[in-house]
Amino acid sequence: MTLKIFGKLTDIFRKDQYDLDIENISNVSDLKKVLNEKFPALKDLTFLIVVNGVKAEDSEPISGDAEIALLPPYSGG
Repeated sequence: MTLKIFGKLTDIFRKDQYDLDIENISNVSDLKKVLNEKFPALKDLTFLIVVNGVKAEDSEPISGDAEIALLPPYSGG
């Protein structure tokens, strides 16, 4: 799975795309857990996870071909 990274989150990932093995990821909650383990600095940040162009809740399932983006807070939105 490829994550698209935006805004200040690229400082943590050091790139604007990140490839992630989806073996232990079935929903957004699992994704958050894996990301927090790999990137502890994310635990202190607020950001949105968008799956296939829609803001995703923790229970949202994620398939291997899903388009996933991590978005930091933004003004006016």
